[in-house]
Amino acid sequence: MYRRHLKHSRVKNLFKFVSAKMHTVFTVESSLEFDACFHLEYSPLVKHFEAQPEGFYYQCDGRLCPYTPDFRVVDQDGFASFLEVKPAEKVADQDFLLRFPLKQQRALELSSPLKLVTEKQIRINPILGNLKLLHRYSGFQSFTPLHMQLLKLVEDLGHVSLSTVSGTMSVPPEEVFASALSLLASGLIDSDLTSREIDLSSVVWVR
Repeated sequence: MYRRHLKHSRVKNLFKFVSAKMHTVFTVESSLEFDACFHLEYSPLVKHFEAQPEGFYYQCDGRLCPYTPDFRVVDQDGFASFLEVKPAEKVADQDFLLRFPLKQQRALELSSPLKLVTEKQIRINPILGNLKLLHRYSGFQSFTPLHMQLLKLVEDLGHVSLSTVSGTMSVPPEEVFASALSLLASGLIDSDLTSREIDLSSVVWVR
């Protein structure tokens, strides 16, 4: 096992992802990996994730080759797996087709299956756009009385639109929307992020 350290270069751009879930800043090698972080950050099925985790060696052509997965993910049941993030057009590359099954075999021996993820699973809208919007309102700041009042009202009303919440609270819609995004980002309330862009007509509920 070994640990790889990413460094800036003239030929490779690095991206920084601030994770409130993991209380750290991850460095990733591509915009696609960066976009994958949003899904991992806000998925209720992901308990823990790490970018550029400790790597391992696998056998290829009679020699040991180093490999670092893009992510290590632990689900709510404590089951760990590795993720390889790859553009779809590179999946047909002959070297990838040769090496990836060997990496998967070694990962299984380490009790952490290696899975392939492409932009077809990552860059799906409106969910990716919604997750990026939530991320702008995430962080470590304390909740205001408005946050707590909004949360209590959603608890009392059940499934309710943000426009209805705004009218009930007699608070400007933009303030309700910003507070709701913070609560969504923290996981205290939920909404349908997969079928439409979130706005004031979106329905929310307590998770």
